[in-house]
Amino acid sequence: MGKGLRRWLRPLPLGLLAALLSALVLLPTLLGVADWQAGRAEQRDLELLRQHSAQRIGDFFASLYASLERVEALSAERCTAASRDELQQRAAAELFVVGFSRTLPDGRSCRTLRLPSAQALQDYRHWRLDDVDIWWQPQRLQDPLQPSLVLGRGEVKVASSLRFLWALMQMPAGTDSRLIGPDGQVLDLEGETSLLGVSEGRLLQYPQTLQHRDGRTHLLGAGDRFGLRLLISRADQQLLEQRRTLRALWSVAGLLLAALLGWLVALLLRRDQSLARALEQALRRDEFELDYQPLVDLASGRCVGAEALLRWRRADGQRVRPDLFIPQAEDSGQITAITRWVIRQVLQEQGELLRQHPQLYISVNLAAADLVEARFPAEAKAALQAAGVPPAQLVYEVTERGLVDPQRAVAVLEPLRQAGHRIAIDDFGTGYSSLSYLQQLPVDVLKIDKSFVDALGTEAASSPVAPHIIAMARALGLKVIAEGVEQAEQARLLAELGAHIGQGWLFAKPLSAEAFRAFVAAH
Repeated sequence: MGKGLRRWLRPLPLGLLAALLSALVLLPTLLGVADWQAGRAEQRDLELLRQHSAQRIGDFFASLYASLERVEALSAERCTAASRDELQQRAAAELFVVGFSRTLPDGRSCRTLRLPSAQALQDYRHWRLDDVDIWWQPQRLQDPLQPSLVLGRGEVKVASSLRFLWALMQMPAGTDSRLIGPDGQVLDLEGETSLLGVSEGRLLQYPQTLQHRDGRTHLLGAGDRFGLRLLISRADQQLLEQRRTLRALWSVAGLLLAALLGWLVALLLRRDQSLARALEQALRRDEFELDYQPLVDLASGRCVGAEALLRWRRADGQRVRPDLFIPQAEDSGQITAITRWVIRQVLQEQGELLRQHPQLYISVNLAAADLVEARFPAEAKAALQAAGVPPAQLVYEVTERGLVDPQRAVAVLEPLRQAGHRIAIDDFGTGYSSLSYLQQLPVDVLKIDKSFVDALGTEAASSPVAPHIIAMARALGLKVIAEGVEQAEQARLLAELGAHIGQGWLFAKPLSAEAFRAFVAAH
């Protein structure tokens, strides 16, 4: 491996690269989130303002309706000075009212001074809501005491000013509002009639959501019970400022998150490299050790061997779980050296026992990397010859997942088998093996996974798997070892089904080398 490649495989450069790539992905996304949040906040603010204004509009018109009803309740047969004074006093007492009029039975109109005449009302904009006629005149907005709004029902009319409504709505600085009648007629409360979609007092286009035109943001609300809608608009400056603020915040958050991801990548790589270095040191310092889990004949109860289980106890006494360091050893390519250490250690610790008990054997797990190592059979043979142990007493276990390259695996397994070793498939049933697949492999033993043993005698969906594996093994002339046997009933069922050997806590937990020798002597 070149120096440049080794440099890029160091944790820090890879962490920086991960941070850079994360930033390139995160920042555009987070900036989009910032723009979306700013738009949502702007719409929410305008919608709250519209709701507040709509409530005030409703209160305003409800007050005028109530005034109209109170005048309707007054009796008037003639228009005398007294009746006009009564109307004037009533107008002064009513909220938002500047004048009243009433049509007498003889057709004449009795009205206060500020109420427009029937002829003057012809210049007002008009619509009808249920039984109430509504007139408004934007030209009279400048004077709050001039009637720019008139409501009429039957014989009674009430005059008011839209200036009162404008004061009620309390629009903040920089915000414009318009009332839109049922027919699309527009009334600018400032007395203007030319802005977004407005021509000659009519709204040509209704924005249904936020619209941005001419440097302003617009929101049109739904109609109320008086047939009016409210169009609110304000300068985009506030939206732009909020967008800039959110973009800055999200950019900082994105950069921090990218830096965190880069740091985590570097940390994980450093941890893996640290573990890889620790594995190298463990081999040199002899920190590995072996436990032996006995294999027991289900028919006789006699111990026929054991599976060698790798353990790692660091110099400080800390134990490292196999599910942590074995995958790392496989990824780093150190597993082949560890496998050779296991074989040498088995022969060193149990060589004398194996020579004394020729029927006894020890099984050793092979990794996928061992199955593609052409030198492995010769090295294993040399180790056995040096120890004076026949190949038949060393069984090799491979997993279905380890047979990723069946042709290369066969090229290694076949010489081992021809040399006298037996080959077992570990955790059978958890991978992809089939009957036709097994027929192509140099295999002698199938080991049933603990999960299928646990399902025996239960109603679990996997309960038929173990019997099926045993039947298939018998059809192929293979021996069967059941893993994870913890109950006597499981051992009985397995023996009845035709399994040959059991392994599990029912017989013994993993034992030290010395304890295993004692177990063999007792069984």
